[in-house]
Amino acid sequence: MFQIADCSLWLSLLLLALVHGGQSEVFQHRLTIFAEAGRMECYHQAVAATEIIMLEYQVIYGGQGETHINFNLMDPHRRILVTDHKQQGQKHRLDANETGIYKLCFDNTISTFNQKIVVFNLEIAAANHEELERQLLIKEMTSDYHFDRTYTHMHDYVTKIGVNMMRARQTQDYIRTLEARDRKLAESSFTMVNNWSCAQFIAMIVVGMLQVFMLRSIFNTDGRFYNLWKKF
Repeated sequence: MFQIADCSLWLSLLLLALVHGGQSEVFQHRLTIFAEAGRMECYHQAVAATEIIMLEYQVIYGGQGETHINFNLMDPHRRILVTDHKQQGQKHRLDANETGIYKLCFDNTISTFNQKIVVFNLEIAAANHEELERQLLIKEMTSDYHFDRTYTHMHDYVTKIGVNMMRARQTQDYIRTLEARDRKLAESSFTMVNNWSCAQFIAMIVVGMLQVFMLRSIFNTDGRFYNLWKKF
């Protein structure tokens, strides 16, 4: 019974891989996660063999501690493919050798009290994604040589524009990530300064009241503390 279930799972994954490969679609997923102190947050993603895994993550907030985290990427057999130790951010690109469920884990067990906020972007694409799209479009329209030549030039220009737009988007995402980290740091510093100011203000009031009480007890000859002051 378990063997039949396992076979069904692998067949479904293989079918999913064939559909993705035929359509040549790019899977993109961007997520912001909260890694609690002393815990590990893991995510699973189905990937077909020969597909390309592109992952980028950035720790934008680390509480009162350092903005770093451990990261592991494991294959369907839970063999570690990528491991990072105490990294603030990293990029990874690798080819999937097997079809199955890959596991991504953000490990915050290095922190005892500080929660981490991590932004990561995951892309899954076929190895020949761009070439398949190009051939499919040419096949659907016409096989005329002049059109093919013109389309090739147009495709090169459009590809360059797409690459430049992707780089601009990545730069903007990185700037927004830094802005969010700086905003978190500023809010944390503002809270700490306010708490410290309140503590200083309360301490000044207590010290002032204590000084008034001591001065009054010195000059009050009928008070209980007058005889105590006379001993000094």
